[in-house]
Amino acid sequence: MKQLMWAGAIVLGVTGCQTETTSAVSSEPETPTVNVLELEVGTCLNDVDQPLAQDLVDVPAVECSTPHQSEVFADLVVDDSDYPGIDALTEQAVKGCQAEFQRFVGVEFAASELNFHYYYPTQSSWSVGDRSIYCVVFDPGATTVGTLRGVER
Repeated sequence: MKQLMWAGAIVLGVTGCQTETTSAVSSEPETPTVNVLELEVGTCLNDVDQPLAQDLVDVPAVECSTPHQSEVFADLVVDDSDYPGIDALTEQAVKGCQAEFQRFVGVEFAASELNFHYYYPTQSSWSVGDRSIYCVVFDPGATTVGTLRGVER
């Protein structure tokens, strides 16, 4: 129940119900996922195609040794007791992720060819104790094999 933030464009969360349907068996393997509330620094993701404008529960996760689109590089804890709102969370995410970016990648964000987005608590996830902003680094238009930790680019 995090919202996805692509640098500069906010995505609003919408909670909805899903009905169970029966479908034909697919020949494509199911993509492994991780619960958004269980993300950790170093988790590699294929999250570029995540649906926008909805709360997320799971995101596609893969081993970092395989091609992937992004990697969690920081977990920022929000200290507020009451839900601070989207604007405050967005401001904290931008500042915090930019500060952590240099520690993880090895160069300042402004000088890097890499970019980041982040997941932050929604009002509904906040009510169940979610206080994490997850910063996620990616190489625009490319996939990565291995980690982006210390790449200095």
